Amino acid sequence: MEYDRDSKRLSYHGWEIRSHLTSASVEGTVAAGAMVYFEEACAVHIISCRQFADGGDAIHAIEIKASLWIDERESHPRTSTRTSDVEPALLS
Repeated sequence: MEYDRDSKRLSYHGWEIRSHLTSASVEGTVAAGAMVYFEEACAVHIISCRQFADGGDAIHAIEIKASLWIDERESHPRTSTRTSDVEPALLS
């Protein structure tokens, strides 16, 4: 895993979650986002709608949301009847 002050990389079931802080408010709260990669291709970009007092909490929350997205994706393999690759993924 690679870390810096505002980002983190996490391997999960063969996927890579690249999370990062996305914004800070006047009140000092922060939000986070994550890009989920499989085989070096970005599969989804998840953005947090919720503000957190601590950046670590924001990163942790977005990692949980991303890992749940991966779990859901793996539990429902793609079928030919699927019409769109776009899936809503918001943390609120």
